[in-house]
Amino acid sequence: MLPVSRPGCPFMYLSSIHKRCYRKRNVWQQAKTIPGDLLVVMEQGQGRLYAEGQTIRMQTGQCVWLSAGMQIDFLQESDSLTVYVLAARELHVARRKGGWSCVPQVREQSGALKAVMSPAMLEGVQRLYEESRHRGMSDAGLQHCFQLLLHELRESEPDAAQAVQDMQEPENGIDRTIRYMHEHYSEKIKLEILADLAGLTPTSYSRSFKRAKQVSPIEYLNQIRIDAAKRLLQLPESSVKSAAGAVGMGSEFYFSRMFKKAVGLSPTLFVKRRQLRVASASCFRYKECLYSLGVEDAFELDSYLNIETEEDRRFMECQLEQLREYRPDVIVADSRHLSLYERLRQIAPTVMLRFTMDWRSTYMRLAELVGRESEARFTCRQLELRVEAARKRFAQTIGQQTISLIRLQHGRIRVQGRVDHPLSNLLYAELGLQPGSFVPPNQRLKDMTLESLAPFDTDYLLVYQDSEEDKDLLPKAVWQGSAGETTSGGHVGKADGSDRAGEAAYNPNLTLLIPNWVSMSWAPTGQHQIIDALERWGER
Repeated sequence: MLPVSRPGCPFMYLSSIHKRCYRKRNVWQQAKTIPGDLLVVMEQGQGRLYAEGQTIRMQTGQCVWLSAGMQIDFLQESDSLTVYVLAARELHVARRKGGWSCVPQVREQSGALKAVMSPAMLEGVQRLYEESRHRGMSDAGLQHCFQLLLHELRESEPDAAQAVQDMQEPENGIDRTIRYMHEHYSEKIKLEILADLAGLTPTSYSRSFKRAKQVSPIEYLNQIRIDAAKRLLQLPESSVKSAAGAVGMGSEFYFSRMFKKAVGLSPTLFVKRRQLRVASASCFRYKECLYSLGVEDAFELDSYLNIETEEDRRFMECQLEQLREYRPDVIVADSRHLSLYERLRQIAPTVMLRFTMDWRSTYMRLAELVGRESEARFTCRQLELRVEAARKRFAQTIGQQTISLIRLQHGRIRVQGRVDHPLSNLLYAELGLQPGSFVPPNQRLKDMTLESLAPFDTDYLLVYQDSEEDKDLLPKAVWQGSAGETTSGGHVGKADGSDRAGEAAYNPNLTLLIPNWVSMSWAPTGQHQIIDALERWGER
């Protein structure tokens, strides 16, 4: 599996092992130079690796050996991707003058070698990573495990090579044109050239490309150029004019217009983005997200767009005037504030972020706008570690007991579903908590009246009430459901076993009044607070 540069006794020493998680489809990581010998193992996801003239389809359970100095490009093709990166050094061990010498070796660059790992081998990599976090790299047992892994890879190479060959797809016409775009984006590229590479007419090629990538070839090419321009603009000696020319957009005006359309900021603001005064107009905790990224002095428009009354309209005007006095360099707004867009842009350049239920995607987009991408990746990784640890604890403390969340809202009951919301994903998918019987499995939420609420089965009930007006609804809702001990009739009985019709059976040990977790779940700080509360509750 691993290339050997010279006769003798080569020894591969594991110098580090890391786990990397990526969460954005169709992201192109271009022209990276491998700093040292790396064994890259795909734990989950898929993508295409371009290295030394080879195109390697990377999928779950596949690994690839990359040599120092290689130039690689990678296209992520799944919504999420997790890899282990094992850095190794080749040493030459020899017996000299009655002793042993161990000398680092520098070998000539070789092509990427690939293999498919068995489930047992992948588990071995996962164990190696976990053990490395508690034992230093100099630990003899850790190095021994690494040598066993390499031995298994060598032994499996013939079968693995055939498996890889079976798994790989031949490069089709669309793939060839994408590779051509990445290699020649600084040049003038005509649609006819791309169509010829794909072996299609321009019309057929455009139609096929959009069907495969959901955007036109020109839009795809422009995104490649914009991504390259973002990297260039971060260099000290770069200018807007030089960046425009370097990515194949000779007109500085056209480049600036396309850049602002794609990024939300003009190239000039993008260069200064870490120093910008930022304001937000959002229902999705943008200010908290910015604060977690280190943007502490950010103004937030305090409004949920309730402008039905004259008092609401006066409050809105007051908020806009305060925003104007803040004198922001840029305003970041969500789609719910689209009706205010024209008024916001009169105050400062305004970026309207596309709505998505993937809060991490929005978080990374905010990070890009303020030049704090590395801080965002670190914050997301810390949260992932916290969730992983909490999931293990909850398996012991809460176990298979069920949890349901309801929101009391103006006399109605809103049940939080299992899918399509940051809070639902956190509770049921990431933390592994079990939903109650009336939690809709394939819906974001379900609204109902108190009269239509059928008896339900749940061990714990999380309750958020919008206002004081809804506080009297809580005992009735709990009585109507089954947050206490359920009788054979399906409604709640008292803890002593009696059954008194019309009497609320509010059990504070089984019902938890919570703040607005639905809103809090849109920011990493809020997700940490939710986990804090659940951990305190689970210890009771």
